[in-house]
Amino acid sequence: MLNLKAFPTCFIFAAVFLYSCGKIVDPPDTDDYGLTKIEFTITSEYLGILNSMVFARREVPARVEIAGERRKIFARYSGQTALGQLKKSYTVEFADPDHSLNAFKGESGFRGHREYVISAQNGDHTKLNTTLGFWAFRQAGLMASEIEPAAVYLNGDYQGLYYLIEPVDEDFLRIRQRRLGSLYEAFNGQFDGAHFSFAGGYDVRLGFESKGEREEFYGDLERLIQILDASTPENLPARIEPLLDAENYLRYLAVSVLFHNWDGYFNNFRLHLDPQIGKFQFIPWDLDNLLELHPTRSRLEGANELSEKLLQVPAYRQRYKKILLELMDEKLTVARLDLLIDDTAAKIARAYAVDRFLTAPGSKPLVEHTTATKRFIRDWYAKIREDLRKLD
Repeated sequence: MLNLKAFPTCFIFAAVFLYSCGKIVDPPDTDDYGLTKIEFTITSEYLGILNSMVFARREVPARVEIAGERRKIFARYSGQTALGQLKKSYTVEFADPDHSLNAFKGESGFRGHREYVISAQNGDHTKLNTTLGFWAFRQAGLMASEIEPAAVYLNGDYQGLYYLIEPVDEDFLRIRQRRLGSLYEAFNGQFDGAHFSFAGGYDVRLGFESKGEREEFYGDLERLIQILDASTPENLPARIEPLLDAENYLRYLAVSVLFHNWDGYFNNFRLHLDPQIGKFQFIPWDLDNLLELHPTRSRLEGANELSEKLLQVPAYRQRYKKILLELMDEKLTVARLDLLIDDTAAKIARAYAVDRFLTAPGSKPLVEHTTATKRFIRDWYAKIREDLRKLD
């Protein structure tokens, strides 16, 4: 009789993983709708576990065929608001050929990543904003995830139009020849997200999660906030610039203002400090809430303590004004955005038209979203140009 106690737990789990995946039946042929096709295959047993432990983000062994590559994976539901919605987002972790997740060297994952995000982007009913947002941040000179629309299937059933999004993690930075260093993920916590002031007894652990080389270390972030709290407009540049890439943040702010990235001031950004550079830089994330007016955050100055402090400095205000004009007049012109909107709409049209969530009763057709998005950008750009005098 086989003595399972004599085997390490990891070997037993790997054996179960291989056996379970071996029982998976290939789904029928499916339409890619002109996009990257992602096909999940999960046994009924593991699918039951996944759906019964949604908010625990339980991962289960599965298989995926993605962009023509078939891989064994561990899949889990992901996101914040998506967990409570019918159309859920996924994070997949790729198993290495020996089915161990501990021996990853970069060549065994997908596009150099151990994990990848397959996001429903439920906040964006247009399914245009995600493409616009990540493209705009890259045009402004920031590191930003590579993304693409995808047609997603689960056990042969079409789940809808999704976005395949490169996660911001150690692999993201390695691919860009950066070191992990300190990496903080901003999230909505008990104090309504990530803040840049200790006013009111704020604790950074309520709005930031440390994912860097020294996990759970917050010392450099706390130092940044201490400087902001203790500085005046006169001495702030000299004190903050050794620790913060101010140009990077002003560009992050400019794109966020131009595209109404209202969820990206206290949430949904990554703050990275590469030891080789020595300064914090902002990396955007989760851009489904764009191009919609917010009652308090849709304004020229943005809406967090870092923006408020920096824009009190005349030199930073003038630099910010130049960046806004540069983006509107050169890199993010209305004409270029029109082309990107049209190209994206044409690309996703077929997958959009058969997505039961996007075409539910009362929803708008993609052509209306396309027209409305173009009009919104024109009107908002005009408003920003009028408000620029506030920066003088």
